[in-house]
Amino acid sequence: AGCLYEAEDFIKNMPIEPSASVWGALLGACKIHCNIQLGEHAAECLVELEPENVGCYVLMSNIYAMAGRWDGVEKVRKIMKDRGLKKIPGCSYVELNKKVYCFLTGDRSHAQTDEIYEMLETLAGKMKEAGYAPNTT
Repeated sequence: AGCLYEAEDFIKNMPIEPSASVWGALLGACKIHCNIQLGEHAAECLVELEPENVGCYVLMSNIYAMAGRWDGVEKVRKIMKDRGLKKIPGCSYVELNKKVYCFLTGDRSHAQTDEIYEMLETLAGKMKEAGYAPNTT
C-alpha cells in the first residue's frame, strides 16, 4: 500500500520516456498518500512536459493544503497567476426525463436552486444515517 518510491523507480527505469500521464498518475498517488517530497518531484516532471496543465498545479496545491503547508499553497497559486492559468470549476451532470443538466461548483443560477440544495441535504442526511462516511481527503 502506497509503494510510491517503488513506482518512482519503475518510472525512472522505463525503457521509454515517461509521458505526462505517468507523472500525473504518480502525482495523484502522492495526493492520496500526502507525500509532499515525491509530489513535488512528480509535479516538476509533469510541468516540464505540460506547463499549461492546470490539474498538476491544483493537485500539488491540494497536497500542500492537506499537509497544512499554506506557504506551498500560496506558492503554487502565485505560479498559476503569473502564468495566467485558472482552475476550471467542477461540474456535475444529471439526466432527468431525457434532459441533461450541468451544475457548476458554486453556481446558483438554476430557477430551482433552493429546492435542489434542500433535496441534496436530505439525501446526504439519509446517507449518513445509513452509515455512509465520505472520504474527504
